[in-house]
Amino acid sequence: MKEGREIEIMNLFSWWRKGEGEVRIKGNNKSILIGNKQGLFDDIVGFEDVKSLFEMAIKAERPVHLLLCGPPSSGKSLFMSSLTKLERSYYAVGSSSTKSGIFDYLFEHRPRYFIIDELEKMNKKDQTSLLNLMASGILSELKHNQQRTTQLKTWIFASCNSIDKLLPPLLTSFAIFHFKPYTEEEFVDIVVDVLDREEGVDRDIALLIADGVYNQLKSSNIRECVRIARLAKNDSVQVNIIIDTFSKYGMKYTLFEIIHSTFKILT
Repeated sequence: MKEGREIEIMNLFSWWRKGEGEVRIKGNNKSILIGNKQGLFDDIVGFEDVKSLFEMAIKAERPVHLLLCGPPSSGKSLFMSSLTKLERSYYAVGSSSTKSGIFDYLFEHRPRYFIIDELEKMNKKDQTSLLNLMASGILSELKHNQQRTTQLKTWIFASCNSIDKLLPPLLTSFAIFHFKPYTEEEFVDIVVDVLDREEGVDRDIALLIADGVYNQLKSSNIRECVRIARLAKNDSVQVNIIIDTFSKYGMKYTLFEIIHSTFKILT
């Protein structure tokens, strides 16, 4: 096979692996199908009922707003990450709502889907603007002593660790799903799936990593499992050494790192 043809096929396969769509390789009057477009939530293990409700909301003719609430490492950020695959979607973190110019983006680009992680860290002023958008479809903001207003048809999908700092009227605008931390069984299933599909790790090694992270490191951080897998390279002895070292020196993470530990691990 010519070098140019090899590069073309590798590029097509990479494109398919990223979920861009169906790929066919043509040659010698033949067409070979090597894949179909990846589903929106294919990267998430379980939560079939929640996936179905998100799909219903996305297909609804008028906006339906959904909020996932629960502690870190409960699957919320995986949903937020998956939703960024939607066309005309915009992802933001609530803690940076003002300084990052989120509302400037909304006015300029008019996204159909607004995805917000850490919603509880959005200040009260921005929460009020968000509430007005959800209730009336009108986005209004006072900036530099000038009021600007626009009409938007936008679905809001958000996550938070706690609802305590959210305005009560804002909460009533959402359908709220309360997530619990992964059980050990759920965590193991997810780790085995991710490490097999994305890192090419043998099942026995993936099970060893999942057990060590959950029981020895007392963590349900999937990103940690990915790190260990990449360091160990399918070597069980190295897995144990790495976990023992992490445990000895007390690997610590900020709340921000924990919340975002699973964001885009599959890209």
